[in-house]
Amino acid sequence: MKSILTCFILLILGFQSGYGGWRMVSKPVKLIAAEGEIHMHPVWSPSSDWVAFTTVGYQGIWVINPKSLEIKKLTDEQGSGFGFSWSNNGEAIVCRTTNYEGRKPLNQVKIFDIENDKSWIVSDGRQRFRGLPRWSVDDQEIYILGKRNINIFESSLKISAPKTTPDIKQMVYIKSGKIVVEGFDRVTRKVFEPVSGMALINLVISPDGSKLAFEIFGGNMYVMDMDGTGLNDLGVGYHPKWSPNSEYLVYMITEDDGHRFTQSDIYTIKIDGSDKTNLTNTTDILEMNPSWSPDGNQIAFDTYNEGSIYIVKIEE
Repeated sequence: MKSILTCFILLILGFQSGYGGWRMVSKPVKLIAAEGEIHMHPVWSPSSDWVAFTTVGYQGIWVINPKSLEIKKLTDEQGSGFGFSWSNNGEAIVCRTTNYEGRKPLNQVKIFDIENDKSWIVSDGRQRFRGLPRWSVDDQEIYILGKRNINIFESSLKISAPKTTPDIKQMVYIKSGKIVVEGFDRVTRKVFEPVSGMALINLVISPDGSKLAFEIFGGNMYVMDMDGTGLNDLGVGYHPKWSPNSEYLVYMITEDDGHRFTQSDIYTIKIDGSDKTNLTNTTDILEMNPSWSPDGNQIAFDTYNEGSIYIVKIEE
């Protein structure tokens, strides 16, 4: 523990001495940690009120208020912490839960209304879903890729404070190694294969709805325009998350020995490939799974070494 805090302090001093690009301007603050427990994959809500996270095996979802440190346990259901998604107004989370009938996995799509402490299932029965659930821009529908086709469900979420979002209601998902952009009317549909013959993962839409970021499985990280143009190879990078202004990505670069991670740092990069910065730049701390705060001034991340979640202030 002492070595981790010492490295963080040295890291801050190094950045304050004039290092260019995005930099940490405060000591990382431990948001949550508990002896013998693992907390990981923090995701900031669009409202800044909560940071959601999961635990080992993606079993369960919790949220914590970064100011008051109030914690709410939403669920401990199996698989619910994998790829959950915040509503655009920051008041609810949708996830895919998994149950087994013998060896057969079956899924349900479930919504958690954090503000009102309610939850409900929106999918019609238990099915096999290939994709992860995502919100429409107005939070009124949930879409998820099934065994063959896209499924759309009414969210039944009552919007109290809608966030300004792009006007176009469209679904964006990966199917058979290609990116599909489809209207909710099921009429307009475009299919892109940005990198031929390669598997795509971790597709994320920019906050302004104009661009996509994704990874090639076992390869590099890319950005492209929503219409399939402007493909840009950003080099090695994993689990990209957008800055609030849609101009930068925060992500991680890891190394492993085939069994466990041996090195990991958090980077930022401008979407044109310039201004790449190693934000953490440590040797004995493995910082992973970053998430940018909606105000653009903080990053949440977890540490592989101790299974804790930190937040840190940053500036350009």
